Amino acid sequence: MPEPLAFLLPRYDPRSPEHFFHLYGFLERVAQELDLTVVVERMPRDAAWQGGARVHRLRSPSAGMRFFEELLWFAWARLRGIRQFYVHYSLSGGLAASLVTRLLGGETYYWNCGLYRLFAPGRAASWRERWRAARGVWLLERVLHLCTFLVTGTPRMADYYAREVHISPGKIRVLPNFINRERFEAAGRAEARRRLGIGDDEQVLLFLHRVAPRKGAHFLPDILRTVNERAGPLRLIVAGEGPHLAPLRQAMARAGLDGSCDFRGWVPNREAPLYFRAADVYLMPSLEEGFPRVLLEAMASGCPFVAFDVGGVLDVVTREQAEQVVPAAAVGAFSQRVVDLLQEPLRRERLAAAGMARVAAFDEARIVPLFVEIMRGQAARWPAADAAQGTP
Repeated sequence: MPEPLAFLLPRYDPRSPEHFFHLYGFLERVAQELDLTVVVERMPRDAAWQGGARVHRLRSPSAGMRFFEELLWFAWARLRGIRQFYVHYSLSGGLAASLVTRLLGGETYYWNCGLYRLFAPGRAASWRERWRAARGVWLLERVLHLCTFLVTGTPRMADYYAREVHISPGKIRVLPNFINRERFEAAGRAEARRRLGIGDDEQVLLFLHRVAPRKGAHFLPDILRTVNERAGPLRLIVAGEGPHLAPLRQAMARAGLDGSCDFRGWVPNREAPLYFRAADVYLMPSLEEGFPRVLLEAMASGCPFVAFDVGGVLDVVTREQAEQVVPAAAVGAFSQRVVDLLQEPLRRERLAAAGMARVAAFDEARIVPLFVEIMRGQAARWPAADAAQGTP
């Protein structure tokens, strides 16, 4: 009988626009291999878990109270024989599980994948905002050191944590992000455009992400202006919300670009395949990423992309795709790559085919065995490609 595992999931919501949606099907597959209990921090009252795992739903409404509930539940689970705890991002859960396994034995696997030190609040922020940010960084780094194993998404990100946070390489495990390819391959381009109200002959750029400076939302007006001048007319679909949404709308209006910008708000992840299938080019001008799952979504949909070289991006792409990855904040080079793609349909087709071939290595059916290997104390194999060179 497989050893029991408790997996802490921050949120379960079938309507979620977040990356957590990808975990739901993944955990269904994991439950077929391991004796799995899923602990869910937040879950709509009308939602019901769909899958084979046992589910424990936490009740505490606040993070502070949730920590104590998690501490008690993990201690109870440990005394009941569960030795392995896997925590996805949650700080309170990571701290609670790490304390329990330090005191009572067992192992805590903590997933984190991001360049979290890049975006500290500036001097214009209030003392309360600065204090909260500093507290969050301090707490995260305590969890990173207290957990038994840190799990992150790419080899470059493993190097980042070893170099910047001084985590021992021996306690870092690399587990790639994953995707259900069938879900993204199902929609056809013509049908996707019809359902989204997009004309067959329109040129469409897509930004599907949180609308925030760390995701490069403030670069979009300059990118759209340049691409419109050189390869327009076109439509930029902004699918997402966030703290920079109002400033972005204002900047587009000031630049006279609001007629080319189509704001769609948050899109449930189950509808994301339609947007990628409908787009000609996906834009990822992020300044902070770890392993951006949106690139897997674009690849699985046959949508070529342009991205900044941040985090583990160059671990994920092939050499051919790396030509579409430019230095962070190089807006001019980014815009020109987009123009080139719009003006060269054969190149778009070639990159789309390369992406669909590469993303097969990250299909969830292939990553589940790697996850099981890690939980059984083995070193998982990175699905290498002819990736380019660089550092996070």
